[in-house]
Amino acid sequence: MNYSRVIIGLLIIIWLGTPAAASDIQQGIHGMKWGSSISEHHELTKVHEIGPVAYYANSNMVYQSANQPIPGVFYGFYRDQLFAVFIKLRSPDQFSQLERQFTIKHGKPETTYYPESSQTVHRWKDADVKIKLKMKDPTREFKLAIYYAPLAASLNQEQLENIPSDAYDKAPPKKDTPVKSAPLLDE
Repeated sequence: MNYSRVIIGLLIIIWLGTPAAASDIQQGIHGMKWGSSISEHHELTKVHEIGPVAYYANSNMVYQSANQPIPGVFYGFYRDQLFAVFIKLRSPDQFSQLERQFTIKHGKPETTYYPESSQTVHRWKDADVKIKLKMKDPTREFKLAIYYAPLAASLNQEQLENIPSDAYDKAPPKKDTPVKSAPLLDE
């Protein structure tokens, strides 16, 4: 009788814990909820704007992956709502680590190779979140884009991923605010 209570208790704990672990990227990224307003994120500075879409960076935060800093993390807001994060990666090591991490969490990706641009794109989907990990062979460019589909669906994603190169020159850090460091994604 006591064993059955313990087993039932463990099953309830596992059942309640699984949705929380599986939904981390479904809720948002870097402590920001999908669909949240830019007014909720005082740490962000606008770096570029195209019509109803604005891109922001947090120059007081340095993210890292594969023990290397990430050169650019940009948050896309469509009509004042967080719909995506665009990440420029530094190295093949970061690309490989993220590919492994997403495969473990979200399964085998749908992979497409585009010979005209020598680009490989891995895609995963987790409920309302789409993940694209890109590698361009000749230029050794590596990028990651994570979209919240309910907001991103009305936008041309390919056009929005082309953040101008001058936007990668991050906005200056906000005065009197220390620069922090954190992993790019929870592992």
